[in-house]
Amino acid sequence: MLDDLKISLYHEGFLPVLRQIYLSSRQVTFEWLDTKQFCLIDFDKDVEGEQIWVALHKGKPVGFISIWEPEGFIHHLYVSPEYLRKGIGVKLLDFVKPRYTRLSLKCMRPNKSALKFYQSQGFVSQSQHMDEFGGYHYLTYGQ
Repeated sequence: MLDDLKISLYHEGFLPVLRQIYLSSRQVTFEWLDTKQFCLIDFDKDVEGEQIWVALHKGKPVGFISIWEPEGFIHHLYVSPEYLRKGIGVKLLDFVKPRYTRLSLKCMRPNKSALKFYQSQGFVSQSQHMDEFGGYHYLTYGQ
């Protein structure tokens, strides 16, 4: 666990690093998908209109969470691959939980480690669905 982790509101100066975190994390994690079509600017369109909070270790972005605020929907939570399993995802969730009365997210079925992580943080699978990327769990937290 990183004790000196800070959470900051997104600003444009974080853009290059967050693009790289988003790309590299998806390439490493989404082993069931063809990730060759992923690119750096995916971040820009995939977080458009969302509230983004950035995890900083010694001033360097190491992860982020983005939320579609009208629905309290966690659209993205990504941590730089070299910082995985150091408590950054937990800190990001702990930061946003008190700010929303209810949170929800989708977790792809093949992503078993992410599902286990979210469940360990109090999220409950309400249903399972299919979309263009495959099957996913719809999870909720809160009321």
